[in-house]
Amino acid sequence: MTARTRRNPSPYSHDEMLRLSRGTLTTPDETIKVHQIGKGAFAVAYVEDNVPAGRTPRVFIVVNDDVYDKELLAMAHDSEPSNPHLPAVERFGYLPDKSVFAMPLYNAPLRKSDSPEGWRDYVMLKKCREKVYGVRKSGYEINEDVYACAEAAGVRPIVLDALRVLIDTASNYGAEYVFEFSPRNLATDEAGNLILLDVLYDRERLAQMRREAAKKRGW
Repeated sequence: MTARTRRNPSPYSHDEMLRLSRGTLTTPDETIKVHQIGKGAFAVAYVEDNVPAGRTPRVFIVVNDDVYDKELLAMAHDSEPSNPHLPAVERFGYLPDKSVFAMPLYNAPLRKSDSPEGWRDYVMLKKCREKVYGVRKSGYEINEDVYACAEAAGVRPIVLDALRVLIDTASNYGAEYVFEFSPRNLATDEAGNLILLDVLYDRERLAQMRREAAKKRGW
């Protein structure tokens, strides 16, 4: 299922500015009732309400225009839309100084009961990341080492394919995007496929944000 229902398959342009206020996301085509379901360092996520039976709810992720995590995921999905392990993230439109992305509502966090195969892959990926991580390595180097370790450990080939797409796409956005695997940033879809929901973050940007926060607190 696609991540949106608008008639035009293209995202809304800057000239078709969206509005988000008091639990309502307004577009040129529809008014969508939403409520917040999550907030991270760089994004706020909302899920649509009052969804007709039989249709998967959409999740809308709002990020600052200079944050590229979700754009990266959208690019990865665009390059390999048939890979079931890449989240179906798509650019949806724009708010003032912010970008809006959309995707289906997945079953998160990852639970072993939802996908025993996915949980097995997760455990191996987590161990590989812990094994190869090093502060003196770039994120790109760590990601390549994770891939090699995961391949040797027996992670399923189609999951490895998804990792490769993410590594190659992330490299276009800088050398410090790095993998992190935990149940909270993994999910499953309705078919029980493991979804690599939010497994890359900009290590340098996060460190900078923490330094700025500590400075404000006078540390």
